[in-house]
Amino acid sequence: MAGEAQMELIEDLNILQRKALSVGLLCASLLLCIPFFFFFSWLSRLTIGISNIFFNYWWEPFFAPFALALLLVIHEGIHGFYFKLFKPENPLKYGTDWRLGLFNATSPGSRYPRSQMLIIYLAPFVLTSLLLTLLLALGTLSPLAYLFLAVIHTAMCVGDFYFSYLLLWKYRSIRFWLRIQKLVLKFLVLNKPSGICTLLVLS
Repeated sequence: MAGEAQMELIEDLNILQRKALSVGLLCASLLLCIPFFFFFSWLSRLTIGISNIFFNYWWEPFFAPFALALLLVIHEGIHGFYFKLFKPENPLKYGTDWRLGLFNATSPGSRYPRSQMLIIYLAPFVLTSLLLTLLLALGTLSPLAYLFLAVIHTAMCVGDFYFSYLLLWKYRSIRFWLRIQKLVLKFLVLNKPSGICTLLVLS
């Protein structure tokens, strides 16, 4: 690859090889359940005015695994929608890595500025949470089902939150465009004479 000698690896995000990172993200996802349980409990009371937690239907607990799988598809579908919205001419691919329990959307070879990547990362959490809250308000979801799905989905967003942290805080002083190749696993910076850096995300 031309100019590869000029690249500097600043972050290796290969979760399969970095056990400390994968364990850290898993612990973070579990810890997220606590504050977001209280947040969505408050939002539930604000939405329907009821503080009691209950199921509307007897079959809701049995439907939970299918609902979570559907949320995962919706989550990655939102990622894919924004990938195509910002770069409609570029390919969109969906894949799985069952070693991580992941179903993922990606746009190989695409380049995005920081602002667009933040939207791509955070839109699934925001839009899915709004959808669940709407279903609660309409009576389609019971308060308990709403809490379960909203909190577990938030825990599943821990990777998106982590990458957003990298863009917003850890590398906030770096001006870059972001290039995607398969999964987001390695961050490399290519220094240019203009002082603008290109952040390459490689598998």
